[in-house]
Amino acid sequence: MIEKLKNIPIFKAFPEEVLKELTLYIKLENFKEGDIIFSEGDEGSSMYIIKEGAVEIKKKDKILTLFKDGDMFGEMALFEKGKRSADAVSKYNTILYKLNSQDFKRFLFDHPQIGTQFLFDEIQEMSRRLRKTSQYLITVFETGKIVGGNFNLNEMAEKILNKLLEDVKSATGGMILLLNPFTGMYDVACQLNINILDPEKTIELINENNGNNIYHTQESGIVFGVPLKEEKKILGYITMEKKDTKELFSTDEEIIITAVGNQVGLGILNAYNKQEEEARIRLQQSKMKGY
Repeated sequence: MIEKLKNIPIFKAFPEEVLKELTLYIKLENFKEGDIIFSEGDEGSSMYIIKEGAVEIKKKDKILTLFKDGDMFGEMALFEKGKRSADAVSKYNTILYKLNSQDFKRFLFDHPQIGTQFLFDEIQEMSRRLRKTSQYLITVFETGKIVGGNFNLNEMAEKILNKLLEDVKSATGGMILLLNPFTGMYDVACQLNINILDPEKTIELINENNGNNIYHTQESGIVFGVPLKEEKKILGYITMEKKDTKELFSTDEEIIITAVGNQVGLGILNAYNKQEEEARIRLQQSKMKGY
């Protein structure tokens, strides 16, 4: 356990003998994929560090952030007594270090120099998360304005894709495919700077993944895709490309893309309804002219 703790950034200032003492307070907890670690409204009494796996922080089934190996979450229980502000759900089979907040406070008070460094590092981490959240909120807000605008499907898709390419800095191209409600096939609504997967190959991947996220890597680059949903109904997919294969899309970038995918479903349905209404009016006008 000590070797694992040494590799966790927040414990980098802790000498080995102090880490040995800290292990006395740590409990290991195992969660299966989809297990709820805590729910919004629960009393916060512990903080967690991910030993292995990943944890999604959700609010009303919308993913706010994703934590991976070595990340800490739920640490606001260390600073204040209060209720959890969101759900924490295990994304995969996950192993967590659990630290009771009161035990950890006592531990930090017993080691004031290390405690000061820990709190300073935690302030830096909170600042980083706030910057990330700000970008997330800006993207969601701007996308919401597009979805609420008076655009047809292709116009809306192009504006959304351009916004994603602006905010997901490492992306070099993207595509939005919509599930045609009449044919049951995926149609390309918009594609920009596509170099890695053509629409046919992308549709194959979508069908293979059966409504789940797509992660495809090949020599020419990486493709990350998320379904466009309204409640549980899949209406299409957004895929984003990057030519650099040295690094995957960052967690922050995945969250932004996923948030957009979760948001635009209602706009797609409204655009479809608008098209149907316009087609119905044209048909009525055509019939009237025929009399």
